[in-house]
Amino acid sequence: MFAIFCKRIFRVIPNDCCIFVAQRFWATDYTATFFRSCSTTVCENVSQNKSFTISYLVNSCGLSQNDAVSASKYLCLNVKSPEKPDAVLKLLREHGFTDAHISKFVTRWPKVLLSRNPNKTLLPKLQFFYSIGVPRPVLAQKLSLHPFILMRSLEKSIIPSYNVLKGLLGSDERVVVAFSRAPSNFGRCRSGGVSSNVSMFRERGVPQSTIVALAVHVPWLLVVVKERLAAYIDRAVKMGFDVSKFTFILAIRVFNEMTVSTLKRKMEVYRRCGWTESEVDAAFVKLPSCMSLSEKKIATNMEFFVNELGYKPGAIAQRPLLLHFSLEKRIKPRCLVAGILNRNGLLKNNQKGLLNIGCVVSLLNLSEETFLKKYIVKYVKDIPELLDIYLGKVKS
Repeated sequence: MFAIFCKRIFRVIPNDCCIFVAQRFWATDYTATFFRSCSTTVCENVSQNKSFTISYLVNSCGLSQNDAVSASKYLCLNVKSPEKPDAVLKLLREHGFTDAHISKFVTRWPKVLLSRNPNKTLLPKLQFFYSIGVPRPVLAQKLSLHPFILMRSLEKSIIPSYNVLKGLLGSDERVVVAFSRAPSNFGRCRSGGVSSNVSMFRERGVPQSTIVALAVHVPWLLVVVKERLAAYIDRAVKMGFDVSKFTFILAIRVFNEMTVSTLKRKMEVYRRCGWTESEVDAAFVKLPSCMSLSEKKIATNMEFFVNELGYKPGAIAQRPLLLHFSLEKRIKPRCLVAGILNRNGLLKNNQKGLLNIGCVVSLLNLSEETFLKKYIVKYVKDIPELLDIYLGKVKS
């Protein structure tokens, strides 16, 4: 009766404090006092829970204050009994999740802390990934960035996705590589969409080796809408890409990541830098990722190679890899060292005062360790200050 009475005379205003407002014609001093008391108690409880939740997220999960406040909107932990979140954190730590992993994991999926029985809901999924060979550190790192994988059903989503990839790639080792590159695909490959896309690749003459390479290196392309993927393949073939080469896969990736108008704009930037139409097309076919560079990076790197080092724009077009390196962190300091060595007659492959552009490509492509050994340590007796010049401590 009391519940019916309350239902008839009160309405609930959606509010953090759950304020109950009495309709005027039913209001009495007694009921007003009674419900003010209830409202105050509810507000106090909500406030305590919210305060505890934020404190727990900061102190136990490592979230920042701002992230904790944001995450607290999605859950309200029990002030008296933090058993559920403690059990979740315990499980994660037992399976290699560091404090940094947990912080990222909970920030992206706060409601995981409300899991009733993590040993039944989360553990079997972790064990499945271990069973196919995913190393614990890799799994913790990937799940901390993509926790929603654990929201998916093991039987209806994760395992079917694994079966599709295993059937295509042929081994757990390759499936693990695909998982490491695109964890989000687990749960999206279970439908016939992937099989349909694979069939479409084959119909267009793409060999199995290329399809497998695509599935391993850019597996997210497997779940692109079939019509869009078919259009990308047709564009790549029309532009002269060989479907048996890895550059074909890179072209498909570029088409998927940018609109036609964006790609045209990037090509226009290269033309403004002195490349001819044919040079732009040839560079794209040689290294499709050159179109993924920012317009600023393209312009500043081209300006340095042309205006500072004196190379013709067409020479750079033939070696688009040059534009991928960091201007300040790699190109300038390494070219400075090579220039000093060249002026001192220590490099044999200079051409009319210029560094041979092939030499520049090689020195920029070296690992830091190898560069230091070949271009610094080797000549330190001839030029003792060379390392300090390279590190920017001494001006040349």
